[in-house]
Amino acid sequence: MNATTFDTHAAVKALTRAGVATEHAEAITDTVRIAVSEGVATKTVLDTGLAALDAKIGALKANLYRALWIQGASLVAVMAALKLFG
Repeated sequence: MNATTFDTHAAVKALTRAGVATEHAEAITDTVRIAVSEGVATKTVLDTGLAALDAKIGALKANLYRALWIQGASLVAVMAALKLFG
């Protein structure tokens, strides 16, 4: 896993230059630092997860269609047997 760095000092300076009070700038920067240290989901991570999810959904669809065809064939067989023997 790649370590992500966040320059808190530069962030506080940028926020204060933009007119944010120093106390607020430090709180915002601390919040962002915590979020970064806990792990930010990157686009690559999200795309990989989405691709895996799509593959699982595709497999599930295939299983459902197979079950539907088996049930349909069974229903046809039962109906034919009832007509033949009924």
